[in-house]
Amino acid sequence: MRFPYWTLAPHLLWAVEGRLAQLWSAGLFIERPSFDPQGVPVPQTLDYEAPLDGTPTYHNFCPPADMRDVHISVGLDRGGDPTSVKVVIGFLNQDSPNRLGNTLLMAVRPESKDKYPEVAALLAPHEAQLRRLALAGVVVGSHRRAVRVFVNSDYPAVCNTTGHKGHSSSLPCPFCLGTKCSSDRRCVLVAAFGTIQDLNAAHPPRTAAYLREMRTAYQSSGQTPGGLGLDTHLSIERTPAIIAPPSQIVPLLLHLLIGVTLRMLRLAIEAVTQARGVAAGRQISHILAAVLSVEIGVEPVPYHGGNFFGRHCRAIASRSDAVVRALRPFLPATWLTAYERAWTLFQGLMSTLNRAAIIPPAEQR
Repeated sequence: MRFPYWTLAPHLLWAVEGRLAQLWSAGLFIERPSFDPQGVPVPQTLDYEAPLDGTPTYHNFCPPADMRDVHISVGLDRGGDPTSVKVVIGFLNQDSPNRLGNTLLMAVRPESKDKYPEVAALLAPHEAQLRRLALAGVVVGSHRRAVRVFVNSDYPAVCNTTGHKGHSSSLPCPFCLGTKCSSDRRCVLVAAFGTIQDLNAAHPPRTAAYLREMRTAYQSSGQTPGGLGLDTHLSIERTPAIIAPPSQIVPLLLHLLIGVTLRMLRLAIEAVTQARGVAAGRQISHILAAVLSVEIGVEPVPYHGGNFFGRHCRAIASRSDAVVRALRPFLPATWLTAYERAWTLFQGLMSTLNRAAIIPPAEQR
């Protein structure tokens, strides 16, 4: 049975303004200030003035830190039974902004995929209203505020939303312009933007203005990625569905936790393979599977690509000593110490990522 595509596009602006008005009148609206480089909150004293010519007056389509604003997230999620792709609006100026009852379902397409054609079709009816919302702002209380639209999704959905090609050796990140690694083939890009492996380099960020230029190039002039060339389109190979500053593209923290947890487990297998050979690597993979199931009590779930989920990640990190013990017969002491320290650092990071709260400056550093 096929279900119809459903959307609330005609009422999006009213729904957003109404929800913000409810939060304000109920005393549940929470200010979310910007912070300076030292982590100190910047007082918001300026009211927003909508531009008369329809063009944002602030740099990179991002309001200045001292301007009153509201924070709205647009997120994509795929799952359920039967599977569907959903677009959800979150209101970040409140406690528990990701709780289901505190969000707004913007669109859903049952029995769909989260590939670019489906994502673009889902977002197309809303793009004009999101742009109008960002340009006009919204009145909350007695002040007109700027609207910051955050893209809050997993990595594939972020790439599909911004028109980014996806992970590659050339320009793998939808947020910055660093290449994955140095190569003769990418020497021009490396000279201009550096590589993400050079952690000391300041990589130039992508900009919302550039995404808008690429949308114009693909929609108006009929340009193709092949005609523009990589050094011009910079891995934006499809028409961006939403224009948002890269500083306001926020990966889902749950997916970060899942990804780092899996990387830590794979790193253990890679280390044993490097130290003792392929046969030992296969052996430790079976040993780790038993440790996870018997000692830690977690099993892969039939969703998230057969990975673990949030509670599993916390359980594995809190019992990482069991993983370290399993590695002891296979690794040199120096390698084992470094691996154990990596788990310790990750445990400290999890306590920060699992909160919807303003992080103090010391913890930010």
